[in-house]
Amino acid sequence: MSTRQLGLRARLAVALVAVAVAAVGLAAFIGNMGLSSRLERAARARLSTEAGHVAGVAAAVYEGSGGWTADARTELTHLAALDGLRLSLLLPHGRVLPAGPAPAGRVAGAPVLLHGRRLATVSVSYANGVLLSNEDQQLEASLDRLHLVAAAVAAFAALVVGLVLAEALSRPLRRIRATAERLERGDLEARLEAGGEPEVRAVGRALDRLAETLSHEEDLRRESVADLAHELRTPVNGLLSRIEAAEDGLLPPPENLAAMHDEATRLTRLLDDLSRLADAERPGLLLDKAPINLAEVAEAIGQAFAARFTKAGIAFSSGCTAAWALGDPGRLEQVVANLLSNSLAYTEPGGKVSLTAGRDGRETFVEVADTGVGIDPEDLGHIYTRFWRGDRSRSRATGGSGIGLAIVRELVRAHEGRIDVESSPGRGSRFRVVLPALGQEALARR
Repeated sequence: MSTRQLGLRARLAVALVAVAVAAVGLAAFIGNMGLSSRLERAARARLSTEAGHVAGVAAAVYEGSGGWTADARTELTHLAALDGLRLSLLLPHGRVLPAGPAPAGRVAGAPVLLHGRRLATVSVSYANGVLLSNEDQQLEASLDRLHLVAAAVAAFAALVVGLVLAEALSRPLRRIRATAERLERGDLEARLEAGGEPEVRAVGRALDRLAETLSHEEDLRRESVADLAHELRTPVNGLLSRIEAAEDGLLPPPENLAAMHDEATRLTRLLDDLSRLADAERPGLLLDKAPINLAEVAEAIGQAFAARFTKAGIAFSSGCTAAWALGDPGRLEQVVANLLSNSLAYTEPGGKVSLTAGRDGRETFVEVADTGVGIDPEDLGHIYTRFWRGDRSRSRATGGSGIGLAIVRELVRAHEGRIDVESSPGRGSRFRVVLPALGQEALARR
């Protein structure tokens, strides 16, 4: 089985055991190398000392015997055997004198001196031909056993620690996985209380925020479907009732056809708004940006709405100065039109609506202000939500679909801008669309 098939706990445990065994093995290898070299150096030093001692004894035997006689060599051989040594004598002219078994293995030599005269060179080795003594070999074997025991103990300890640590680390991860699987199955209420390290808690909080976002999006989807069904039901029911009335001959045909035309127009307007919103939510595919003067765009839409404001008894004014930006003229006209429509729907007769455009530093703006009913502070967070309306009866009476501001927000985002709003109940609202201003170099190239 490969490590990829193992769980996180098993892999952590295996990794810790491998590290522990590798560490102990490396320590044992380095220790053995150091110990062996030190033991060998000590043994060579002892052998050299033995050679010097034998050389001193050989000089005394030579002087007592009057030369390298057979008795002298036999005595040297006997004395060396008592110390567990073998020896040989090399005379100055190169002749080797036999003195028992020849040295074998590691050999050490020392000069035989008598009154400053070099008589020979003695070479010695241990009788068994092995440099290390029994004590040295036993010490080395004992350390090898200790290293093996240490490796086994370290591996066992690492296994225990690895399992405990792996369990502690993987427990919050398993909870995260279980929560993610619940979300995958559609349980958007699943939440995670992740413990453990800060990084794991951060992942848990991110997953909870994702779950909240998904739950919110699902709620919005359901509300949108319900609102869409409600908005469609009203004109459709109106059409059905008019058709039934026409079949029963209850309404004169001209009046009935006019009412049916109004309902069909309302339905068409709703479908058009939905289409515009769908387009606005994928603006990157739709915008045809070019240098434009926002003042010209705003003034053109303002003139188109002037008659409607007059008919509604609302005072309308505009004051625009040159404000060049990079944008799609058609889409920005739609933004201004939706803002003016919103003010028209929520401003009572006798009120005022103003339209301004201009430049403020590195930004350009289009602003629509009214003296309408205003927006409650708790409702400000919902005004860009599709199908949401602060006053449903007022909107429905004016034909609003509740998605105009949602379209405005998406189109402004597509232009890399923002929309700000200031409003208070009974004092009206002020919507400001802000876009990056076009630099002088771009204007010069135009």
